[in-house]
Amino acid sequence: MKANTKKYLVVIILSTLMAGCSSIRARSNHAAAQWNVYPGVRQDVKEIGEIMTGQRKDPIWVNVMVTTILLVDLPISALFDTLVTPYDVYRIHRVGQPTDQ
Repeated sequence: MKANTKKYLVVIILSTLMAGCSSIRARSNHAAAQWNVYPGVRQDVKEIGEIMTGQRKDPIWVNVMVTTILLVDLPISALFDTLVTPYDVYRIHRVGQPTDQ
């Protein structure tokens, strides 16, 4: 049993590292006009909600694995989002202002 638990833990950690932090994915998926604070946490919570409410039609084992990865990623995203909040506020404030070209 312990050997299987260690294998699952390794798979979860590697999957989290390979998938990337939700904070990075969320920042690269949004246009400047849609920028907000804590986008990684928002994306994690949104995806967990989709899985829990049955909006995703993936096999149950995929949903369990993805939910576990998202739960592991959630505190990492919260920490990263907190550290880059000043940049997020700057980006939000800058939207709509003319650029110097």
